[in-house]
Amino acid sequence: MPQILNNTTMQNSSDKLELIATCAFGLEKLVFDEIKKLGLWVIRKEDGRVLFEGTALDIVRANLWLRCADRVQIKMGEFSATTFDELFDQTYALDWGKFIGVADAFPIQATSVKSTLHSEPAIQSIVKKAIVKKLQSEHNTENLPENSGVKYQIIVKSNKDNFTISIDTSGDSLHKRGYRTQANLAPIKETLAAALVMLSDWTPDKTLVDTFCGSGTIAIEAAMIAHNIAPGLSRSFSFQNWSWISQKDIESAYSEARTAAGIKEKLPIYCFDIDPDSLDIAETNAARAGITNLHFKRADFQDLDFSKFENCTFITNPPYGERLEDSESVRELYRNFGDKFTQSRNCSLYIITSDENFPTLFGRPADKNRKLFNGNIRCYLFQYFKSI
Repeated sequence: MPQILNNTTMQNSSDKLELIATCAFGLEKLVFDEIKKLGLWVIRKEDGRVLFEGTALDIVRANLWLRCADRVQIKMGEFSATTFDELFDQTYALDWGKFIGVADAFPIQATSVKSTLHSEPAIQSIVKKAIVKKLQSEHNTENLPENSGVKYQIIVKSNKDNFTISIDTSGDSLHKRGYRTQANLAPIKETLAAALVMLSDWTPDKTLVDTFCGSGTIAIEAAMIAHNIAPGLSRSFSFQNWSWISQKDIESAYSEARTAAGIKEKLPIYCFDIDPDSLDIAETNAARAGITNLHFKRADFQDLDFSKFENCTFITNPPYGERLEDSESVRELYRNFGDKFTQSRNCSLYIITSDENFPTLFGRPADKNRKLFNGNIRCYLFQYFKSI
């Protein structure tokens, strides 16, 4: 077989790249702050994403540490296109050979919203053809077998004829920390659970209470924050197989994360749920996350003595009642919860629900309301800064 000549210089691991951290709507400021905390330069934040600069090492660190982001992507290009010829030419002009090797796989995933080019399969086909042609030219070969075992997932987003093309570095969404192998019927995403904790007034020396803990996600994310455990430390990522990201950088970032963790002996986090199966799942999830100092107890919130809760932060995700037959029972739960909360002393409450009428049922206007999304469900984070 003739030797394949490579006319392209692969990406240098020390070069600066424009990166994108995607996130659910409403979490952009949190992701912005997380990126700044990593010491990286933020270019700007937009709806559902934050753009920033970083090296190969920073790709590793961002994937390991971002608690509220969904993915970390390499921005390849952004342009307008209203014809498939324009889409092909603009995609072809990008430096694909700097990243993708001659035998690497590069599947395409496209979404189109309010664009002239609305057919997502057609967009995927044109982008694939353009990248194939460019790689054939850059690697000086007609053969692109895509059989190396290395994958570069190409993401194409079109919105009102504006295209953004990027390479996903994460693999599975960053909400998949690796500890939650089981969940109850209505789990909250790990990224959103972390956001609720970060938006609250809770600190690790203050008591945190979740009266509807379900599979334990809010409590586990709070504990990981308290212990400074990098949320991505126990999972794998796409970038780990990329030749231009050095093993030295990967090992350095992982070593930094392991060293940064500091386990606290006592952590005042209390988790209640009426369902024993959910509690079993929550305890298993906590153990898989390396968290062993949470307090789990089977209890209906109505049986708890709220007068014993003083100077606590409540963060909870009660049932939503999305099904019609459940709606009245959930409304009654909200009324009862409002009555119980008045018995607590100097406690704050951060409660997420899809019911925008929650404050009326709860019996008190919220001090602050923030719109968030749990998956595709539009929710509201109602915040009460003091119980009395």
